[in-house]
Amino acid sequence: MGELRIVLYGQSGQGKSTLGGIILGNREIFTSNKDSKKCHKERKTITGQEVVVVDTPGLFKVGDDREEVVEEIKRSIKHAEPGPHVFLYVERFKEISQEKLDALKVFKDTFGKQAVDYTMVVFTTKKKEIMEETLKSLTRLTDQFQQRYFVFNIEDIKQQESQLDELLEIIKKMTEEQCQPLYTSKMLQEAEEALKIQKKTKPKPEEEWRSFYDRCGLMGMAVGCAVGYFICGGELTPTTGAGVGAVVGMMLFVGIAFLGVLAKIKD
Repeated sequence: MGELRIVLYGQSGQGKSTLGGIILGNREIFTSNKDSKKCHKERKTITGQEVVVVDTPGLFKVGDDREEVVEEIKRSIKHAEPGPHVFLYVERFKEISQEKLDALKVFKDTFGKQAVDYTMVVFTTKKKEIMEETLKSLTRLTDQFQQRYFVFNIEDIKQQESQLDELLEIIKKMTEEQCQPLYTSKMLQEAEEALKIQKKTKPKPEEEWRSFYDRCGLMGMAVGCAVGYFICGGELTPTTGAGVGAVVGMMLFVGIAFLGVLAKIKD
């Protein structure tokens, strides 16, 4: 391999830029005097091999336009032309959270399912000991990448060289096992097309609510009929069934409408 190209991806504050700096032998290379909303590319020769690292903007930073951030992240593929050999998906070594799962969804939506084969999760930590319980809680994330992960202590300077050697060796083995050694711009285009189709076919929120209300109306009628049956001692009259059904249906509607308002307020 003449050149090893790495793209870093992850949320803000997860140690992504610091890890990129450690790989290139300068912890501050991606964190000092840089526009955090832009991709940054740096390179260095490591043990005779040219290594290119592209740092991408962090996700879910307060005040950032999410769509703009994602569009900039896509440009990392151009910075790594003809394509990255690996994505390092960087997360703190902490228990799984909804934000981690959200970041995973954004990654898959942005780069597509094919990108998973070119990805390894790197958990950054400042602790010397790896908590097995924490590692078990992260399987929901690591399972998405066939258990390809690496725990990197970004504070232990003495161990950083050996950790880096191990990480780069794993990356090289990953690349050798791929039929197509690169994630290409064509794969990105396919991911973009797939996302467009998904958005077109996905029902609009108002259509989903309408369908939901219709189902609940039918459910209310059914429950009302059953209640009316027992109230009448097993003899259900049309008037009783309709009346009780209407009451129960109305109660369901009111409850659902209330939950819908709460959900909108939360959004």
